Amino acid sequence: MFQGVFPPLKTLNIMKLDNPHSAILSAVIFNAVIIVALIPLALRGVKFRPLGASAILRRNILIYGVGGVIAPFIAIKLIDLLIVALGVR
Repeated sequence: MFQGVFPPLKTLNIMKLDNPHSAILSAVIFNAVIIVALIPLALRGVKFRPLGASAILRRNILIYGVGGVIAPFIAIKLIDLLIVALGVR
């Protein structure tokens, strides 16, 4: 948001999003979609599986680590590309 005022902040744009407006709009759209998509998962709950602690930790890191850290970056970038292609202002 501040790269117009402080040009050195442009180096923090690691995802190479087009502009601050599309970046914020992409994040808001992603959050709105993901919250609605996760409601059924939250209502269903998690089934109990008698596994060891290391197996549970490994599984949770894989599922929630990748899904919670990497997937949002990819989704926000794709939404930003779509917003720019459609010319939304």
